[in-house]
Amino acid sequence: MLIVSMVIMMIFVFGGMILILRKLLSQNVSLATRHLEDLNDDYAKKEADLKRQLEDVRQKAEEIVRKAQEEATQIKARLLKEAEEQKAKLLQDTHTQTEELMQQADKSRQMLLSEIKQRVAQEAVDKACQLIEETLPEQFKLDVHRHWIEELMGSGFDQFERIKVPEDVKEVKITAAFALEENQRKNLTKKLKDALNKDITLKEEIDPRVVAGFIIHIGSLVLDGSLKHKIQERARNV
Repeated sequence: MLIVSMVIMMIFVFGGMILILRKLLSQNVSLATRHLEDLNDDYAKKEADLKRQLEDVRQKAEEIVRKAQEEATQIKARLLKEAEEQKAKLLQDTHTQTEELMQQADKSRQMLLSEIKQRVAQEAVDKACQLIEETLPEQFKLDVHRHWIEELMGSGFDQFERIKVPEDVKEVKITAAFALEENQRKNLTKKLKDALNKDITLKEEIDPRVVAGFIIHIGSLVLDGSLKHKIQERARNV
């Protein structure tokens, strides 16, 4: 009887232990399940946050790319505009320089033509004077020379009143087509003394190229009363 009682007691104790263990296991499973659910919820939240962050990063990256493209487009447009402006300026500068070069070339051409005309006219006058000197009879040239000197003596000294002669000038050089005759020399010396209001020494030089008349040299002043000079003046006024 005692054994049966002990067996029954052991059965009750064992059943109680089983119930306690079952309850403990049930509680542990519930705790584990709840922990797993909490971990799952936390993971879900972190995954959602990560997705949101990734979306934010993607949007920011797209915004950066869009702004970069806009800036690149603006820079390209500005560079193209500057290039067009530089091209237009370069073309304008080139056009201006071309115009200036053409004007300078035309001016140089006109100056060259004028110089050529002057040279041709001068050479023509020189040739004409040379032909007169070489072809006219000596006596005829002498007669023309005498007549020319008489005219110069009569009216050719009026301009001396307007000429300021340096004080240190004491010699006057006369270049004539023929040697001065004695009376011509005396008259010319007197005319010069009266005109210059000082004593002077006359130095003579003969140059047939003068054709007729004479050229007066007073220091650096030159008064050309030659027939050659008269022909040159008429040629320039034609």
